[in-house]
Amino acid sequence: MDGGDVFAGPRRSAAEDDENGVSEIIGVVMLLAMVVSILAIVMVALKPYVDDFDDNKNWSSARVLCEQVQSRIDVVGSAPNGTGVAFTLPLVTNTLRSLDLVETWTIQADISGLDRVDVRLVNATAFEISSQNETISSVSVSNDGILHTYNVTSVGATHSFDSQQYFGRELIIDVENAEGVSIHRLVRLQLSGLQMNTNLNIGVLNTAIINHGMMSRMPNKAWNIEKFPTLHVEETFSGQRRVTLMLSDIQTTASLPAGKSSTLEIISRGPLTLFDHEARNLRFSVDNQLHSNINPQFTELWTGDHMIHQATGDTSTYFGFAPWERSSGVDGIGVFPRDEVIMLEIVIQRVEVS
Repeated sequence: MDGGDVFAGPRRSAAEDDENGVSEIIGVVMLLAMVVSILAIVMVALKPYVDDFDDNKNWSSARVLCEQVQSRIDVVGSAPNGTGVAFTLPLVTNTLRSLDLVETWTIQADISGLDRVDVRLVNATAFEISSQNETISSVSVSNDGILHTYNVTSVGATHSFDSQQYFGRELIIDVENAEGVSIHRLVRLQLSGLQMNTNLNIGVLNTAIINHGMMSRMPNKAWNIEKFPTLHVEETFSGQRRVTLMLSDIQTTASLPAGKSSTLEIISRGPLTLFDHEARNLRFSVDNQLHSNINPQFTELWTGDHMIHQATGDTSTYFGFAPWERSSGVDGIGVFPRDEVIMLEIVIQRVEVS
């Protein structure tokens, strides 16, 4: 028979086709598993860096928010009573809370005459006044705006008084002579502030706004002062020596806002001028209750120059702050030379936040 050429060879079966198809699927699955494994390894390796980036972003955001709040408090605090402003804060990873009565300032100075007067708070209702030249005739006490007057009838250098009322957050004691001229003033102020808590991957960052100052604490670290209260001592070009201090009191009147779009309202209670004239024998003390390491930092900053002059053995030409009595500063801080007349300017800004 005639016919075409016939080639015999191996023929692929259906089973072989199925095996090749399964092998391709397994290969794709293995490739995907490899990609996922590599991505997982990369994510694990990069997680610390991603967390650090997020923490730095949240830390920077908290700083900006605190500076915004402080700048608006400065503006509103200088405005007349009742002036206010409202603005929005993106509190995504942050929360605000009040720091009530966290810092206490006690300031006193002779503001007229030649007498040297000292006022000492004995307890929550009583005080003593000593006068070197015994020129005290009457005493006026303003306790949170409520005024009481006491006449001095006894003879002696030291006089005791009991107001029978607890001293409030704003206490002003004026000592007057026989002519009705105020010769000495003591001011005690209990100031409140704000604290912003920021969630970080390593814990919670605390940032406190107190009396124009800013303090922060990283997780598992101590409080650190980043910005001190605005207290300055200087000598002008005309030769006049001057001490200036701007205080700030932030009271909360309602629960503070929280959330991604929070509205914060700040209203002025009116600034109050405490000293605006010549003075002698200025001394003050500060007690910050935020942490025990805050007060030593204040003392070191304001009396450090005096310690340097003491180390040289010559303090005769020194002008500035120094410990009033003991070098630790527990008895307060004064301006030296003590009896030299200086220009004293102290104002407190008072605001309400809600």
